Amino acid sequence: MGYLLGIDLGTTSVKAILIDENGKTFGLGSEEYPLLIPRAGWAEQDPEKWWEVVKRVVGTVVGRSGVNGKAISGIGLSGQMHGLVLVDKNGNALRPCIVWADQRSAPQCRWLAERLGRQVLIQNLGNPTNTGFTAPKLLWVKQNENANYKKVCKILLPKDYIRFKLTGTFATDFTDASATLLFDVKRRQWSSQVLSILGVPGAFMPGIVESSQISGEVSKPAARELGISPGTPVIGGAGDQEASMVGNGVVVPGIALSAVGTGGQLTAATSDFVVDPQLRIHTLCHAVPESWHVMGAVQSAGLSLRWFRDNLAQPERLVGKLSKVDPYVLLSEEAKYIPPGSGGLLFLPYLVGERSPHMDPYARGAFIGLTIQHTKPHMVRALMEGVIFAMKDCLEIFRELGIEIKQVRVTGGGAKSSIWRQIQADIYGIEISATNVSEGSAFGAALLAGVGAGMFRDIHEACDATVSVLETVSPIREHVEIYEEMYDIYRSLYPALRDQFHRMSGYVRNEM
Repeated sequence: MGYLLGIDLGTTSVKAILIDENGKTFGLGSEEYPLLIPRAGWAEQDPEKWWEVVKRVVGTVVGRSGVNGKAISGIGLSGQMHGLVLVDKNGNALRPCIVWADQRSAPQCRWLAERLGRQVLIQNLGNPTNTGFTAPKLLWVKQNENANYKKVCKILLPKDYIRFKLTGTFATDFTDASATLLFDVKRRQWSSQVLSILGVPGAFMPGIVESSQISGEVSKPAARELGISPGTPVIGGAGDQEASMVGNGVVVPGIALSAVGTGGQLTAATSDFVVDPQLRIHTLCHAVPESWHVMGAVQSAGLSLRWFRDNLAQPERLVGKLSKVDPYVLLSEEAKYIPPGSGGLLFLPYLVGERSPHMDPYARGAFIGLTIQHTKPHMVRALMEGVIFAMKDCLEIFRELGIEIKQVRVTGGGAKSSIWRQIQADIYGIEISATNVSEGSAFGAALLAGVGAGMFRDIHEACDATVSVLETVSPIREHVEIYEEMYDIYRSLYPALRDQFHRMSGYVRNEM
């Protein structure tokens, strides 16, 4: 029997899963690491720290599983998207990775948008010039840290740094490449036009493989550190969202995936290159060869609840520590007894700016409608509802583009909460399904490894063999009516507050 290892390099933790060809889990592990905020609006991580954690997590998963490391047939990689990892000729990181949540490159975004023009963004890149993406970050480094830039040998995405540490190979896959703004998403190749405008040599860019193709083999040094065999194939893998789509069986049109993790993403597969002419959402390559998907991205989904937990839920954290109950569970239980609509309280989840649909790094979070009658549970429920209202903004754009969604599957931390699942069904107005997969990105990476290792004929067969729907949640009509009215109010708030958010952002920078 062969086994498959999936490694997911997330924003806040590494997760690894070991499965067989039937999708049965033999090992699962994770370990957190910090998100560094050196200045307000900046967000970085140490790539070497990722590797240290990957080694520990993989070693633990393989060790506890009882599976001989030599029986692993393939390794798949998944990871946080858009991050900029610059390495020298020896593969050493030149500076901390600038991750997706970083907002410093707003001036570079404006410069790049002016040079490229809107038609190129729509017709070829499929995306707006957003601070979350890789190209503006690269331009920022070139303009502000030229000493580091002069030493660059390769530009990597986060998971691809782990690939290099595993194999010594510089490579990426089509999904991650398509989320850089350095890539022609329509033609599925690095954009010579963007590279020329930036003055970036094409030699800086890694080779590209399909998500289910072999990209390299585990080196002898890495094999010794991880407890697996040298020569084990490492598959192309995918960005965390596309890997999660695979891991939850969202590989054909008509099904969307609602992922409430640190950020929030609503994705749907398309057989054609479909782009929003207003560039409010993203169009990226899917892990399925020669296909694409649309994605609406919310910057602060689970991150909003984490902020609330860390700063306003000290009693729940203490009780959770003493009773060994997750504070998130306690907060969800408190919110469960608050009626839909949270007593007229709304939350705007723009704690680190916002992507879809506003593409505004200066948007700010807010509770709107607070009264003396509102309590902490009201605020928790309003926060949960606000995150899903933000994701409904993306669903409405899908509908505008003629993308029909018949079912929404849920994943991420939000899928583990029964109240958050029901809120999604009620706000989307669509049946919500939860699958048998708990760690979608790591599981999807393992399935891609199975295709590359020859266990499955293709990605569709891999999903059919391992992914199933365990639970469905239907919208409650009375709740849908309440949320339709609240959503109408919600949509009016950002336009009304936009100018004030921009004025306020200067004070935040000065204070920090």
